[in-house]
Amino acid sequence: MTWTKHSQNSRIKKLFTLPLIVSLLGTMLAFGGVATTAFAEEVAPKSSSFPIPALSDTFKQSSLSNVIVIGTGGTLAGKAEDSTSFQNYKAGTYLIEDLVKQLPDKQKIADVTTYQFGNKGSGGYTIADLYDLSLAVDQALEVYDSAVVTTGTDTMEEIAYFLDLTVRSPKPVVVTGAMRPWDVIGTDGPANLYNAIKLAGSGKTKWYGTVIMLNDVIQAAREVTKSNAHRMDTFATPMLGSLGYIDENNIRMYRLNGRAMKAGKADWATPFDLKTITKEKLPIVEIVSSYQEASSGAINGFVADGAKGIVTSGTGAGGISAKMSAARAEAIKKGVVFVTTTRTGSGTMYPGTTDGIFAGDSLNAQHARLMLLLSLAFSSDYDTIKGWFATYGTQSIGVDPSDIAKHWAEITIVKAIKDSIVSGYPDTSFKPNKNVTRAEFAVMLMNGLKPVGEGAKLAFTDEHEIGTWAKNAVAQAVKVGFIQGYDDGTFRPNEPITRTEMASMIAGAMNLKADPSEATGFTDDQDIPSWGKGAVTALKQAGVVSGNENNQYAPSGSTTRAEAVTVIINMLNKKY
Repeated sequence: MTWTKHSQNSRIKKLFTLPLIVSLLGTMLAFGGVATTAFAEEVAPKSSSFPIPALSDTFKQSSLSNVIVIGTGGTLAGKAEDSTSFQNYKAGTYLIEDLVKQLPDKQKIADVTTYQFGNKGSGGYTIADLYDLSLAVDQALEVYDSAVVTTGTDTMEEIAYFLDLTVRSPKPVVVTGAMRPWDVIGTDGPANLYNAIKLAGSGKTKWYGTVIMLNDVIQAAREVTKSNAHRMDTFATPMLGSLGYIDENNIRMYRLNGRAMKAGKADWATPFDLKTITKEKLPIVEIVSSYQEASSGAINGFVADGAKGIVTSGTGAGGISAKMSAARAEAIKKGVVFVTTTRTGSGTMYPGTTDGIFAGDSLNAQHARLMLLLSLAFSSDYDTIKGWFATYGTQSIGVDPSDIAKHWAEITIVKAIKDSIVSGYPDTSFKPNKNVTRAEFAVMLMNGLKPVGEGAKLAFTDEHEIGTWAKNAVAQAVKVGFIQGYDDGTFRPNEPITRTEMASMIAGAMNLKADPSEATGFTDDQDIPSWGKGAVTALKQAGVVSGNENNQYAPSGSTTRAEAVTVIINMLNKKY
């Protein structure tokens, strides 16, 4: 490992009054080699928002990976009262350049440069500071192969997740720290810093987003939490487990997270590009915890203080007390939005039907707060934020179906799956040519439209034949008038939906109408039932449906899964 320094703090303007020579000179130490001097080439370009050091000529010519270590302080940089005092110390005392210089020099693992962003405990940083830190990391990754960020462990999981949601570069970002200060016996600081540099330099977490590495274990920022106040193995990932671990020169990754599964795809990056907003757009978002007979005071107080969003850390599957529930209902009327999480430490919160409340999935309260805060900073549209929580907030693993390669609807099917309109089968197939039943199409359509609220009470004579998985979607479709049923009072959920029936539902969803006496233009126009002719005409004119190679619509023909998702995607593209 070789090393250079950059001693200036981007946020402490007084340092820029130092003699010019200080800003131009650096010290470069070759581990196992001879110290040399770096000059003006280490100064950041004038166009930079942060004084990130430029890559030296020596590093440019090196075959090693170049890693920048961005220091923010914390216990890792802490100075203890004496060498046996694990708890009595001042966090953020030592400079990151000095700590890196003390690392063992027997093995070259990377070319390392340092940048001092700040030097204090993690809890001392504001959300506005994290905004700056994220932009600094992205700026550094324009030059360097990877980045290590050192922070305190108290709010490390929040800092890491903020970076995970906002850093635009797919290059490795590794967050590390320590549970014991640097200068005590048995400190974990040097080993954590050394292994974090090793991990970042390996490139093995590219596309994973931000990861945390302490105690030789690699964890995903979205899922990790601090589980103990004192132990060095404090960071854990409930239920899902770690991504991998480090044993000396061996770095093993044993699972992909949701972000890594999207490597190279357009939706890898979140919508939260901080370069497009100012700090003033970052709203107030708070957390309240429920407990036996919890009062309404916390919610009322946060609303009075101007909170735009509140995360509830509820009992069991997200439950809150009656008083809190009443206060939440009043807050929603005032435009405050909520996210449901559990205080149990693990478990998934699933979407409900109440307006103003998002499901936190498996995010803990502190992670859900950051997801909501950033969502509100970038959108005021309820459905948009709901969609972000269901995708970027959830980050569930998905595999493209195995039987759609080179199918005419492949691109559309993949999009429909990613948008949670439809899913594949457990055997990873999609069965694109399989006919869709009326119940299945109702589910697809409602998944695409994403309505909120309860559906209508079903009164079909064959209601008992509607599967539980489809009842809510059918009820919602009935409520908005997309489904009326047959003259005999049945819905016939398991019968294949015809192309005319599909057209009738889609036209209703788009609020399109046409004169039923007007010719559709299809060669089998005379075969289209009068009750559906207006819908088919309107959809053809809108470019939502088309005929086959013979310009036939085949109105009584069944609809395949591929055809169904294609029409729904066409509808959404036209409607929105």
